[in-house]
Amino acid sequence: MRYRLFEMEFEFAGLTDTGKKRKENQDRIILDAKDGFFAVSDGMGGLRRGGDAAEYVCMSMPGLMGILTEECGAGTAPEEAAERLKQTAGVLSDTLFRKGNSPTRFDYGATLAGVWLYGNRAVFICLGDSRGYRLRKDETELKQLTEDMNIAGIMVRNGLMTKSEGARSPSSSRLTAFVGMEEPATPEAYPTEVQEGDILLLCSDGLHGLVPERRIGEIIRAEESLEAACGELVKAANSKGGRDNISVVLIRIGKKKSEAPDAEEEFSDEGRNPDPEEEKSTAQEEK
Repeated sequence: MRYRLFEMEFEFAGLTDTGKKRKENQDRIILDAKDGFFAVSDGMGGLRRGGDAAEYVCMSMPGLMGILTEECGAGTAPEEAAERLKQTAGVLSDTLFRKGNSPTRFDYGATLAGVWLYGNRAVFICLGDSRGYRLRKDETELKQLTEDMNIAGIMVRNGLMTKSEGARSPSSSRLTAFVGMEEPATPEAYPTEVQEGDILLLCSDGLHGLVPERRIGEIIRAEESLEAACGELVKAANSKGGRDNISVVLIRIGKKKSEAPDAEEEFSDEGRNPDPEEEKSTAQEEK
């Protein structure tokens, strides 16, 4: 797969699953190859319209990314592009707050963990506790590239608890930022250079809250296809009880375009926002 603002080939797959305990799936995934944007959004279960908030993210963000890619073009510095992505996520959240929430009443809320392929970088964006990771072929473990926006995450970053303690703490469910938070929203962007063979992972806490990071990395490495890896990751979370909805997006970075065989750009709107009721993976292999 090629897209004009990213210097490298890539392939991707995604899967969302209800899990074993929940009656409905309030997670959503975005697979927007046309604009090089991929994301996971987890509707907040403690709010009356959490699932609707995740659906809003899923339906709105691709259109906003279309505008952003047209405005940035190929000549924008990666740092400026990252700042523009933060602004876009802020607009997404502030609009939801004004339409559905108020300072004294919150009905809508969802996480956002996304990545925009731009130039020679992957620009991660985050609101909430869904995560973005990178698995490099010469590294043994996943590297978390986003920061958890919850009370436990703050305590971990300040050295008040370990990461494993934070994962078990009740404060991990207390988000400090999310889509629909009181405006102005405070998304964070995390640009990182990528190289051939890198695998990028986006996931909801239905995966990272149950399956250890080391095991996640082992599963990804063991599968040749990204689609199969997504399926095995969902199985692993369900084998641990599947207490929450589970969503996974994987992107594998290929060769630089100048090194890759000639191929036409291929974009498809199909599968951008898969129906969570179908719980089927959507994949686009490298052409």
